[in-house]
Amino acid sequence: MIVNESIICMPLTTWDSDLPNTLVQLMQIISKDNTVLFVDYQYSIKDLIKINSTKRKPPVKRVLGFEKRLRKVTTKKGGEIYVLTPPPVLPINRVKNKRLYMALIQINGFIIKGTIKRAAKTIGIKNPIVINGYNPFAGLPLAGSFNEFLNVYYCYDEIKGDKFYNLYGPAIEELYMKKTDAIIATSDALKGSKSVNGKCYVIKNGVDFDLLNSVANYHKNKTLPLVVGYSGSIDERFDTDTVSYAITNLPDVQFQFLGRITNPLAKTALEKFSNVVFLGGRTPEEVPDALKEMDVCIIPYIKNEVTKNVYPLKINEYLAAGKPVIMTNFAEIKELETVIKIATSKEEFLEFVKEELYSDSEDRKKNRIAFAALNSWNAKAEELSNIIKELKSEKILGIKN
Repeated sequence: MIVNESIICMPLTTWDSDLPNTLVQLMQIISKDNTVLFVDYQYSIKDLIKINSTKRKPPVKRVLGFEKRLRKVTTKKGGEIYVLTPPPVLPINRVKNKRLYMALIQINGFIIKGTIKRAAKTIGIKNPIVINGYNPFAGLPLAGSFNEFLNVYYCYDEIKGDKFYNLYGPAIEELYMKKTDAIIATSDALKGSKSVNGKCYVIKNGVDFDLLNSVANYHKNKTLPLVVGYSGSIDERFDTDTVSYAITNLPDVQFQFLGRITNPLAKTALEKFSNVVFLGGRTPEEVPDALKEMDVCIIPYIKNEVTKNVYPLKINEYLAAGKPVIMTNFAEIKELETVIKIATSKEEFLEFVKEELYSDSEDRKKNRIAFAALNSWNAKAEELSNIIKELKSEKILGIKN
């Protein structure tokens, strides 16, 4: 594991978000032996004005500077991390003119650059390693601004499929990637679309193994109904047709959906069934308790050019909890074929659900748990550390891509 490094982490999320995030998990571990400045999500002026309608509720006083922007936080892993709330930026997502958009990107970079520099100076960060998480909108204008020794882009989704960023996101991302020292993708397929500068690695998403595994030996009350469960957002990726087919053909099985719903059409289609239960959102710490009652877990995504690059966080969460998993064939993830079932049609999806509900075994459960144990966040932090060590050595030696 790397030690005594200075890191500026700039993901497109907040430190306190209830939604799981790869870099939040990794920085909790990395910060135990390194100085980490975590730059929170950059709220816009529009977010502050429309605070009651925005999904992310900004800490208004901190964003406006009425409370200290920089705070030291003790992580769940026992380390300490510095979290910085930057000032509000200009709202630009709906700007249609590309030249204006590119100019505003630079202005937004300028707005937050000084705050980050002052925070870095306060905590003694010099020549840092910048790790940007799926945030090329800050990465592009700020590249080179902090005398960074390395600039690494950590990409965990296909930006061209993001309805908020797909207008200029792909072009911004491509320009930014060419300024980085390396790119880290979360799937083999995603690596294939991001290898623009010749230096691209893969670190697949991990799991808080101990947390999820804590419910693996839970013995469900046999008088309760069988449950098929899904944990995660019901969004545009969700395969409503396949799931509805399974629900229709398994009327005595309860289907539980844990997480936020951003696809109203999917909710309308599902809520008409009497054997469907919506559990709402949960913090990461609350997820295991909800999962323990589920007999089978599903990942029903539609198959398209965006989802083919996805390696869902929930895969290893399900497996660490010991649950049988069925997913649609939205992505080719070879290593999963021995521990989960992958359906190529709604009919096959239904048959797999039936099989796993009634014919699971302790040996198969042990195999699932063993697979997830190899994908703990500690193991992923070690992978990231090894990549950083390699990149540093190459740069010191003057080795180019």
